[in-house]
Order: sequence, then structure tokens, then C-alpha cells
Amino acid sequence: MRIILLLLANMGANTAAHVSLKRSAIGMGMKSFLLWQIAGNLAAFVGVLAFTGLVRGMSLHVAYPLTEGVSALGVQIVGSFLLFRERISLRAWAGTGLILIGIVLFSL
Repeated sequence: MRIILLLLANMGANTAAHVSLKRSAIGMGMKSFLLWQIAGNLAAFVGVLAFTGLVRGMSLHVAYPLTEGVSALGVQIVGSFLLFRERISLRAWAGTGLILIGIVLFSL
């Protein structure tokens, strides 16, 4: 249960970091840019802390691909598709499905 919570915390933090950095890139003005940069970097720091907790309970060669794959799913689905309403091609959705299948197979 602890590992699942840390994995979800890492995914949430990495998704928040990427969304914040995207917001800083499209923001208007220096104040908006700096605020979103700070938010993105703080979220990334939380992700690093969650990852550190994760590798205390599992091997690095397992933890790293899991967190990268789950984070990629979070950024694509939550960040790109839901928040920014970016159009995602059928090929990209197929890749997302393959990542998900890979995560399931890897975790077995």
C-alpha cells in the first residue's frame, strides 16, 4: 500500500510540475512566469521526495521505469488532454496504451 501511495504521489507531483512549467511558458508577464516556475520546481521537489521514499522499498531498476511510465501517463492524460485541451493523435493514444501495458507487465 505504501508503495502505491508513493507512486501516486510521484505521479501527481511530476504532473503538477510539468503543468506548472507549461503554464509558465504560456503565461503573460514576468510575475506569472516566476510564480509558475516556483510552483513547478516545488512540485518537482515533492516528486523527488516521493521517489526517494519509493526506492527505500524497491529496487532502483524497478522504481525508475515505473515512475517514468506512470508520470508520462499523468502528464499526457491529465496535463495535455484534460487541462490544456491539446489534441492527441491516435498514434499517441496507442503509445499511451503501450506504456500502460508495459507498466502492467513490468510490475508483474
